[in-house]
Amino acid sequence: MENKTEILKKEYCIANPGKKPITLDITYESIKGKEPADLPVIIYCHGFKGFKDWGANHLMAQKFATEGFFFVKINFSHNGTTDKDYSDIHDLEAFGNNNFEIEIEDLKRTLDWLTDPKNENFKTYNKDEIYVIGHSRGGGIVLLSAATDSRIKKVACWATVNDLEKYMYLSDIKTWEKDGVSFVKNSRTGMDLPLYFQFYQNFYRNKDKFDIEKNLMNLSKPLLLLHGNKDNTVSMEDSKMIYENVDHSIFIEVEEGDHTFGARHPWNSNSLPEHLNFIIEETSEFFKFI
Repeated sequence: MENKTEILKKEYCIANPGKKPITLDITYESIKGKEPADLPVIIYCHGFKGFKDWGANHLMAQKFATEGFFFVKINFSHNGTTDKDYSDIHDLEAFGNNNFEIEIEDLKRTLDWLTDPKNENFKTYNKDEIYVIGHSRGGGIVLLSAATDSRIKKVACWATVNDLEKYMYLSDIKTWEKDGVSFVKNSRTGMDLPLYFQFYQNFYRNKDKFDIEKNLMNLSKPLLLLHGNKDNTVSMEDSKMIYENVDHSIFIEVEEGDHTFGARHPWNSNSLPEHLNFIIEETSEFFKFI
């Protein structure tokens, strides 16, 4: 009799006293009644105004699971979701107090959780084979993290930025400092999302640490870059610059691909959009064979 497989999904919350928690979920495939062992891990990091359950991300998780991965998607602790409701951005105070340092620390906290021998899923996945995917601004976060954290073995960036400093100029700096807050419009919801001036201050206190181009010199891991040539949010030139600075990287231009590779929020179809399905397949092949 043929063994039946099933896709398992579990939700978790990484608590840290004095700090906001990180919510995450894991998705993997198992033979019914039997847990797999030593699956390679993928951690997915969302971008600016994103969250782990945005759009077709649930289908993305299932697709990677059927490809044989232990798939982890996280909410950065200050992305505006909460441990009570991670369906959308609700906590504007947290969103306004987010910064790059927090997101890098959140990825580190997630890696600490995954590599802790006390973790209940420890036998299901291989802690020595951890890969990361970053979308948009999340691409910048995973590049900086992979340059310094030996636990990350391979990196894939989807529609990534090549420079975090450009975020400092979303509004007039003097006005931002005077008011203490700047607002960015969420075009999907119409909501004005706050960015407190600490965002700017934190960046310049850590400017060298957040310099992607400079830190690429320390990136020795395999790197895959995928970018749509119809991306109107982040120019494909950002990925090309990274490709030109990392000799061992691979760049794939996604014909007619936009910033979210065809996905929208909410996503009501049971099928992945064509371009997102394509980049998942390319990324799976990269993680398996490069």
